Amino acid sequence: MIALMVATAATVAGCSSAPAAPPDPFPPRPAEIDIERLDPCALVGARARADLRVGTGRPATAVSSGTTTRACGWGSLDTPFDYSVQLIPQDAADAVGAPGAVVGTIAGYGTVRIVEREATYPLCEILVDVGEAQLMRIQVQTVERQRGSGAPYPVDQVCAQADAAATEALESARRRVS
Repeated sequence: MIALMVATAATVAGCSSAPAAPPDPFPPRPAEIDIERLDPCALVGARARADLRVGTGRPATAVSSGTTTRACGWGSLDTPFDYSVQLIPQDAADAVGAPGAVVGTIAGYGTVRIVEREATYPLCEILVDVGEAQLMRIQVQTVERQRGSGAPYPVDQVCAQADAAATEALESARRRVS
């Protein structure tokens, strides 16, 4: 009788457990990066700005999911690309199920890449999982068509620029918070 009661109690307890949380889509972070300690305009240094052929960043704020966030944008008259870095108190994993989202890594950090407007002026957005409910959003968008042909720039070329900007922003952030 006691064995039956123990077995019944174990079965009932097993039925009441909460469902398991989905697995984290990202690898463990090399280090947490506290976005509150960062200036987004300081995340693309002078050498990287020269490589990207952009000037000094323009600080801005933007609203994301009802929260005002800090951002910085860089543009150039010499290249067809505009760049931005935005610091958002949100979990990057929330974007994993978005249409066209591709999970990856940059410098050991989990990322979600989303591409928009491929047929006109491509935008490549990389969301980097830098901390618990903290992400860095790097966007690169073409601001003109290819000279001569008038065709949109290839998405791979736009995303290569986004990868370079994300790598620079991550390395700079790690230096600033260590």
